Amino acid sequence: MRTTRLFSLLATAAMLAACSDNDVFVGGGGPRPNPPEDLAVSARWVLEGFTATGQPSGYPAVDLLWYPPAQWNQEPFRVYGRRAGTGNFFLIATVTSCTVDGCVYRDRNVAGGSTYEYYVATVNESTDEEAPTEFREQVLVPATTIPAAPVADSAVGLDNAAFVRWHAGGNAQSLWKYQVYLTHVDNQAYLYALGETDGTGFVDLRATNGHVYGYRIAAVDTLEHVSALSPEITVAPRPDVSGELINTFQTNAAQSGFRFQADEGTNPIVAGTATNAQWRLERDAGGWKIVPLGGTTVVEYSGRTTALVCGPGADAGCRAATRAPAAGYSTAPVVVNPEFSYVLRVTGGDGQTHYGVVRASILGSDGAGHDLMIFDWAYQTLANDLRLVRAGG
Repeated sequence: MRTTRLFSLLATAAMLAACSDNDVFVGGGGPRPNPPEDLAVSARWVLEGFTATGQPSGYPAVDLLWYPPAQWNQEPFRVYGRRAGTGNFFLIATVTSCTVDGCVYRDRNVAGGSTYEYYVATVNESTDEEAPTEFREQVLVPATTIPAAPVADSAVGLDNAAFVRWHAGGNAQSLWKYQVYLTHVDNQAYLYALGETDGTGFVDLRATNGHVYGYRIAAVDTLEHVSALSPEITVAPRPDVSGELINTFQTNAAQSGFRFQADEGTNPIVAGTATNAQWRLERDAGGWKIVPLGGTTVVEYSGRTTALVCGPGADAGCRAATRAPAAGYSTAPVVVNPEFSYVLRVTGGDGQTHYGVVRASILGSDGAGHDLMIFDWAYQTLANDLRLVRAGG
């Protein structure tokens, strides 16, 4: 009887040992978990926002990424960490929201200038048995140093767009990118992230004519630290047209007058005798001339210009009429020369003062014998606003 019982116990022990070898727990606790795979850790600085004065608010963190084991039964994972060189690892999180595409956890309880070690373990909650990652991963959290704020250069008003330019405020060698924020539309304040770039210019294609936009820029270094916001710079997009053609009054009076338009779909060319014409083109022994009409006044912009607007991709030496002069206007005709710009002060359809600019490119004639001028023009639809293409004081 004793011999039979002894053989029974030995058989049971052998069976349990065999079950253990096949990853089955004693007592029916379920299969032994498999360890997570491909654990990676990286330090970063996380921006939460900006204060009322434009200073960045954020915190250092360590992001952990790993993948569930190939044989995964939806077990949770435990994240362990410690400061390098200290005592035991501590359980810092239990992660249950993994997918087969990966798992993530962010450790915010870290300090800049310190090194941390981590490992992750798959856990069977029924037995509390863990299967840890094969290696511990170590990461240095850099000390927090805020880069210098960018220096806003200019904001160029385009046709239903705005082009913002700036330059680095310092430590340019360690900069990674810039973040562009919309801060105003007319009188409404915002702090909206428009986009980012590794250059020093940004085109806002959502800006529309007839509104004033404000922008501020933040620099981001290679460690993801974010600078304070640059001072705000404002711009007012306005319609502009290239390659407009007008005849002289002497050779084709019906096509010799001009009226600035807020809508490019409206033809600005009118008869030189039209009551709504703001100016017309004439030619006499003194050359081609802009003749102001209906209370319009005109002034030649100082010096030769190379373009109507110095927008994206413009040469370093680009020069344009960026702002209407405050004085110097006259009702007298002004002689027109190619590659010069002329600023006109006109009365708009709203009865208020508006400013426009005309830049002549070609003076000549067509096959029908009509003298003509090919020119570019822009018109500020905001009343009493001196900005032609760029923000200014």
